[in-house]
Amino acid sequence: MGLVFFLLKQNVAGKVLDKAAENIYEGLLDKDAPQHELNAGDIIGIKRYGGVYEHYAVYIGKNKVIHFAAESGDFGNATIHEAPIEDFLDGQSTFFVLDFSKAGRRPEKHDKGYAPLKVLKYGLGGALIKKAADKAVSKLPDKDIEKIYSPRETVARAKSKIGTSDYNLFGNNCEHFAIWCKTGAHKSYQVQNALNRVEPLALRVVRRGAGAIR
Repeated sequence: MGLVFFLLKQNVAGKVLDKAAENIYEGLLDKDAPQHELNAGDIIGIKRYGGVYEHYAVYIGKNKVIHFAAESGDFGNATIHEAPIEDFLDGQSTFFVLDFSKAGRRPEKHDKGYAPLKVLKYGLGGALIKKAADKAVSKLPDKDIEKIYSPRETVARAKSKIGTSDYNLFGNNCEHFAIWCKTGAHKSYQVQNALNRVEPLALRVVRRGAGAIR
């Protein structure tokens, strides 16, 4: 373990870090470890393509999840269905769990997986900054989160939607489904954050257009 931090401290070439990560994964990582960190009813998420988007699921126990996705990928002919957690992880070794410990607040993301790989992925400083940022976000109020269902209720709600296929990227996606199972709130923070970024730009465009018409 000390070798990993020594390499990071010395800022060695990326290829050496890649090789170190590969050796750690192949030699030390219990490939079943992520499942052992989960409880039925947990809402889990994973970053795809370096964080371009996040995919969500409800962990239902026995290494299985229920998620809103296609059978062979996140997008396509999406339906809510049960799947092995390996299909959800799709070869990735780290993921996160949403902590809905308090109603009235946004959930906090807790990274799961093998800690040295997270450090190699973000850098030591980056990993600490990310943790602090996730904690800060969890303190933001969210009036939509009025109730938090028990693990048993969360799993039952997820199972009740199996076979649903009315997927919509902006109005009914995997995150809408997973958060609804845990809280009853039909919402996606990814969509909300995207709209918050786009709205000011759209207003500027409209104002410029109005000025040109004058």
